[in-house]
Amino acid sequence: MSGKKISIVLCACAVVLVTALLIWDTPRNRAQLLLEKGAIERTAHRYFKAEQEGDRKQTYALLAPSSAYRQTHSYESFLKDIAQHPSVKIDTYQIVGIHRLRDNDRRDEYPGVDKLVQVEVDVTFVNEGRNNVFNYSLTFLKEKGSWYKG
Repeated sequence: MSGKKISIVLCACAVVLVTALLIWDTPRNRAQLLLEKGAIERTAHRYFKAEQEGDRKQTYALLAPSSAYRQTHSYESFLKDIAQHPSVKIDTYQIVGIHRLRDNDRRDEYPGVDKLVQVEVDVTFVNEGRNNVFNYSLTFLKEKGSWYKG
């Protein structure tokens, strides 16, 4: 095969690949996850560190503005909710994985949400002297260019 034919075949393959990435959600979202993973992970660490350290302002600030909780709870009511469980504290946490980055397909209900992703985390709580380990899959949301806990 001549060099010109190889170039044409490579160009055709590149066009097909770019078109597939633009049209088909799954490969596009996987590619975007590679680009977004660092920002998502930093936000998750900031959220869990704030929880762990008892930084209530930071914890509340990292809750998605469009989340059902933030829509129905002021910072003051958030503090009241936290006060009801003073003995439950995060001892350690480990982010296990970040999965399923996807577009918001419910724009009518959540117009401010651009993307959603699942963050899997193992959390060890200390409650009355006992350690309890739980695995959670939490939704994080991207709104106006920033990531938040959903």
